[in-house]
Amino acid sequence: MQTTFPLYYAGFEVGSGFAGIKLLPADVLTLAQDLITLPSFLADGEVATLLKGSDPHDRLADVLQPGDYVLSLEDHTYFLGRLLAHGTHSHNAFNDERRYWSEHAQVLLLCLACLLIPERCFELRLVTALPVSLYERTRRQRVRQALSRHYRFSFNGRSREVVVKCGYVAMEGQGILIHCGDESSQQAVIDVGERTTDLVAADGQRLLIPLCKGEQFGVGQLVEDLQQLVWKYHRKLPIEKAHALLGAYAHHQSYPHIATGTNDLPGEEITEVITGSLKRLTRSLSSFLIGTWNVEGAPAGTQFDKIYLGGGGAYYFEDMIRQALQECQIVTVPDPEHASICGYAELAASLDENRWQEGN
Repeated sequence: MQTTFPLYYAGFEVGSGFAGIKLLPADVLTLAQDLITLPSFLADGEVATLLKGSDPHDRLADVLQPGDYVLSLEDHTYFLGRLLAHGTHSHNAFNDERRYWSEHAQVLLLCLACLLIPERCFELRLVTALPVSLYERTRRQRVRQALSRHYRFSFNGRSREVVVKCGYVAMEGQGILIHCGDESSQQAVIDVGERTTDLVAADGQRLLIPLCKGEQFGVGQLVEDLQQLVWKYHRKLPIEKAHALLGAYAHHQSYPHIATGTNDLPGEEITEVITGSLKRLTRSLSSFLIGTWNVEGAPAGTQFDKIYLGGGGAYYFEDMIRQALQECQIVTVPDPEHASICGYAELAASLDENRWQEGN
């Protein structure tokens, strides 16, 4: 007799800076929290390392602090979150396309789900995505086959059992169309992420593949430039703190304090680096937009009734995008960094039952 686990529909992105998941419970219950993101880095770990110096009777759960995540899958232990510095070989596999269907994606997915779902055993029905540059049939099949599994593992010292069925692999940015778009108009998406900018075009919800394109630039260049600034003071700047600086810049707030020895990193230097980075990327991004959506005899992008701007980079690149596509109706979506995974979760909840049988 097959056991029935509590069922959740999920939208998931591996991400190159941050991974994220959005959950929709299949029953009427609500979660205390249904969306979460986490730096998309893993480190090899040893539980014995964390237990050193603790009471001999302590278990793993006794020594973990908030933000510490330990996941053991198939005889391999990974550290995530605040434990990255306590492990070895920390990486986000950015330059390896297999990251979307390898154990890297599996570990991030399971960790994020366990952070939100209280049950020890549960089922995820999942929609995820690939960048436009990798979006083709064979890779999509690899993602579905790799993620669709019956997992037995431990998370923060507690055994877990999770059934994952991946019903569809979308194009990155397509979730914004699902979440914010309509069923009939000519519409497009500019999804500026951590490392990729994806342009997605559609007739209603049907993709117009020739008008979809991706390039490798995004918020990551701003992060790297800030990290180089801090390195001049012989300090390292974690990705979370770099994003905190960028968020303060975008929302016209005071910068968080970044120690550089006896002093803090000067705010004017932070602003100078960010504005310089944005200026340097303006020409490349504008050329990419205009070249991809060129219209003979009309301004670029005007073949679309509406263009949605999303992704975490929307906060920083909105002005230059509006300048490049002056004749277009551009809508910056609410909570742009989360719009895609919300759309993927909505799609997961709407898929026909037969789709999940195929995902086994």
